[in-house]
Amino acid sequence: MKACIIHNTLNSVGGGEHVCLAVIETLKELGYEVTLITLEPTDWNKIKKIVGLKKLIKPDREKYLVPFRIGAFGIYMRLLTPLKSLRGKWDLKINTHGDITPFTYDDIIYMHYPVFALLKDNSTKVKYSESLFWRTYFIPYQRIQERLAKRLKYKVLLTNSEYSASVIKKYVGIDAIVLHPPVEIEDFLKSSLINNREDAVILCGRFSPEKNYELALEIANELPEIDFRIIGASSGKISEGYYRKLVKLVEEKGLKNVNFFKDAPRKLQLELYSRSKVFLHTMVGEHFGIAVVEGMAAGLVPVVHKSGGPWNDILMRGKYGLGYSSVTEAAEAIEKAIREYQKFRTIALERARMFSKDEFKSRFRKIVAYFFTSCFKSKTTF
Repeated sequence: MKACIIHNTLNSVGGGEHVCLAVIETLKELGYEVTLITLEPTDWNKIKKIVGLKKLIKPDREKYLVPFRIGAFGIYMRLLTPLKSLRGKWDLKINTHGDITPFTYDDIIYMHYPVFALLKDNSTKVKYSESLFWRTYFIPYQRIQERLAKRLKYKVLLTNSEYSASVIKKYVGIDAIVLHPPVEIEDFLKSSLINNREDAVILCGRFSPEKNYELALEIANELPEIDFRIIGASSGKISEGYYRKLVKLVEEKGLKNVNFFKDAPRKLQLELYSRSKVFLHTMVGEHFGIAVVEGMAAGLVPVVHKSGGPWNDILMRGKYGLGYSSVTEAAEAIEKAIREYQKFRTIALERARMFSKDEFKSRFRKIVAYFFTSCFKSKTTF
């Protein structure tokens, strides 16, 4: 059996890339010969360093469109990525990147969030809304995705959260199946065993404008006695520029309680988690939030914005952590999380286990089985 997985690039190492890696691993375990189709070569050493996998399961082969990293017009190049899949006969074809492409019919699509809705239905601070230049750059792609969505062909449409499913239903008119992303929680669970912790707050994610770390600096300003540790990966000019902007803001505000850890290896990340009490998530309208689950698994109490997947899917609107909608509410939630740390830590750990990679793989195997037995039912949650 031959499987083809289409994913624009794994080098950004975000939530979508975790999904792709877990799909590769699952299919390999099922006995598939797996071919990965990408736009650019995958830096497997970088992935292993950031993700921290002891044993990285690679595809049998990788085919990429160009032999170098793409800088300009990256999102438009996504449309061409599947071209390499046209040569070959596949028993199963899966698009784990989620953007709709014009050249292929995909058996399974994992649509993380309809990209054409970014400027329509989301208050998230994405770079495409920050200036006339970026809006001009993005809008043609948005229009292309809107048109392709009207003639979307697939057998199974998956998404990462109930939040994303509601947006897909609104703009695509399809009931997507919710399959929460896999989270590598094992190493984080080991960190949860450490009880000697400081009154410190962790933030973790790419250094990217939509992560809204400026809000964290405002919150840190309200809580000068509490340390804020911002761990982030940096890749590309935009990411590096955003990182420098944050460093400058910290200097201008005179914040002595904020420290950055850029491109921190997994070992340092786990050490910082084991010495802290709170995981703060500042992105508004996050589609899911793998970093939130990782923090919970490490024994951190989650404090998230009352929007998107972290609030709706992971915390179930406050059942497994704390939420906020303003700087003042966030500061109060952090103080409460520290004051009642043991109580919130216990329920957060319980919830984190529900998003393990093993859970994802088990559900994905069922989806593949349903695909081949033609017994798949819409509106099913795996």
